[in-house]
Amino acid sequence: MEVDFLFINPWIYDFSAYDFWLKPYGLLYIGGKLRKLGYKIYYLDLLDPFAEELPKLPKRRDFGTGHFYKQPVPKPYFFQDVPRRFYRYGLPFETFKHKVSRLKFKAVFITTTLTYWYPGLFCLIDFFAKNYPQTPIYIGGIYAKLCKDHLLHFLSHYPDTKTVVVTQEEEEFLAEVQKEFLPSGPAFIHDYPVFDLQTRIPYVIIMSSIGCPFNCPYCASKRLYPYYKERSPEGLWEEVIFWHKTYGVKDFAFYDDALLFNFEKKLRPFLEKVIDSKLNIRFHTPNAVHARFIDKEVALLLKQAGFKTIRLGLERVENRFDHKVTLEEFIEAVSYLKQAGFTAKELGAYVLYGIPEENFREVEKALFFLEKIGVSPYLAEFSPIPGTPFFEMAKTYSRYPIEDDPIFHNNSVFPALKNPVWEDIERIKNLARTIRHRLSTV
Repeated sequence: MEVDFLFINPWIYDFSAYDFWLKPYGLLYIGGKLRKLGYKIYYLDLLDPFAEELPKLPKRRDFGTGHFYKQPVPKPYFFQDVPRRFYRYGLPFETFKHKVSRLKFKAVFITTTLTYWYPGLFCLIDFFAKNYPQTPIYIGGIYAKLCKDHLLHFLSHYPDTKTVVVTQEEEEFLAEVQKEFLPSGPAFIHDYPVFDLQTRIPYVIIMSSIGCPFNCPYCASKRLYPYYKERSPEGLWEEVIFWHKTYGVKDFAFYDDALLFNFEKKLRPFLEKVIDSKLNIRFHTPNAVHARFIDKEVALLLKQAGFKTIRLGLERVENRFDHKVTLEEFIEAVSYLKQAGFTAKELGAYVLYGIPEENFREVEKALFFLEKIGVSPYLAEFSPIPGTPFFEMAKTYSRYPIEDDPIFHNNSVFPALKNPVWEDIERIKNLARTIRHRLSTV
């Protein structure tokens, strides 16, 4: 098959990885823009859980989520103290090579998501540099933006291969591509992200806005998206209708960092269109929503529009490090959501733990607080993100050189703790699971 560009979502090398509406939205988004300009795209998702070449299909769960295919690989020597197995998630390497061998392409576009998932990217760069030395490689994503110097150092080992690190804004990047390559086909009918190039479409990621108006000390949203931009409710609705009517998609996950911000102008008109349509579609909020913006009317509209997974940001109940919501506002929001009909299974809140000088008693208090008000607790393991105040703090406490290598940002190794007590960590995890189970049976 001959195409203009080969788009690749790399493997994940990690202790754990789960498809909790996990897609390389930026890569798929750019693919849609380039396809609209007439470029032919082939999308190779190396995490594809539906690939027929897999020796065994991984289990899938509710609303399109599920496991990835995985193979055990040697654990990095500097993680030997971590009492967990290490895996490569995604297609076997031979399957990848076979798929690529059947294609002809002018350039390769590769994304990166979490900063410490770069080993999958490096494997791909090495492969293409050695086997397709004349083919340009474009590299984008979170790791490329936040850890550009680390990436450039690796790329210096391949001086004869043209590599481009993509950090500029969309319009500028698309203009650069158009200068380098002529499209081989006519303009495509739409510019939506290329979810239709997947083996299946278990769900679609949507965004009503890009960026965040807030500035939490542990989040890099401001570095990734300096400006907060909102999308028209009409455009968002048209995209949802397209995926549902054309491909039968029922599940949509919002990737917004501030979904409920400016609710009256941004989300309310969209929800009203969903409610009026009476379509059988479901919505999910894996990135968490701000409880401060939830009142009785907002909660009712979310329920009527078909939201099935509501995640709230709580972080802590004592010694809190952000000011997004007070405990009183949080409790009131939960009350409104329950009045609207949301169950404890549908409601969840993230508790951040593993921060520098962690106090596990505070974590326990947050878990029991959530159980008391009937909200399922979900632990969010802290990962130090370059450019944030918490990263600077973590440098002081970490047992790893987190400034030198992003591999040490891995939240599974609790990089901000000097001497992690794995028994305590496992006890906290078990407590969260036990509370979720108790709430699900109420």
